[in-house]
Amino acid sequence: MTPDRECPTCGNTQLIIEPVGAFAHATRCPTCQVGCPLCDDTGYQISVDSETGYEAVAPCPCQAADHRIEQFNRATLPSRYTDATLMSFKPGRDRGLINARAKAHKFANEFVPGARGMLYHGPCGTGKTHLLVAILRHLAVKRGVRVRFIEFIHLLADLKARFGDPNRVGDPLADLVQVPVLAVDELGKGRGTEWELGVLDELISKRYNAGRTTLFTTNLNPTLAEGRDSLRERVGERVFSRLVEMCAFEPLRGRDYRKVKAQDAD
Repeated sequence: MTPDRECPTCGNTQLIIEPVGAFAHATRCPTCQVGCPLCDDTGYQISVDSETGYEAVAPCPCQAADHRIEQFNRATLPSRYTDATLMSFKPGRDRGLINARAKAHKFANEFVPGARGMLYHGPCGTGKTHLLVAILRHLAVKRGVRVRFIEFIHLLADLKARFGDPNRVGDPLADLVQVPVLAVDELGKGRGTEWELGVLDELISKRYNAGRTTLFTTNLNPTLAEGRDSLRERVGERVFSRLVEMCAFEPLRGRDYRKVKAQDAD
């Protein structure tokens, strides 16, 4: 496949992304990324210095695609969002959704390690998780950044399972603390027990202290009048204060995004 022609299978992205079980999974494009003509699939190119006659070995450019595939597959993006990209987010004519997509696009393209994250908040169906996954996908596929997606309620369930398994040792939060970009979906969901809040406090505090980028979604309003449920009340003052420093709060209050997307498809 010559560089000036678009691959009919992958559109020159060099990879194919499909749902496999619970997660989206990437593989090399079977049309343009099988049998690299530069290195014969060895992953390295050998050149000879014309003056000294010595051979030099250098990584082949095809390794960049393999690196992006590895980063994507380690992200654990949910399979139901396999097709979630910044371009596939269809805001219709809703100005709020249009603005949200523009900010997500800017964040993904201008990301630098340690950048301030984003916290999307708003009612169900406004596209918060779609944008979250789309940002991670862009960072992994286009930038080769190591990212990770977790649903907060699933994290709690996994931690409980680890505590009951004597064969699973080590710090279960270690990888989530170290990954350069972590996305936490449905922050505040759960029963809000002391143990759950302790897990959240530890995770956010460690990432805050390490200066790592974290993204969030929540259905809760960040702050509401006293006596009503809010993110601030659900996570506590200490965690909420960290969130304010770590993230730009981005409201998604347009029409139900799922309905907008369905109407655009008609």
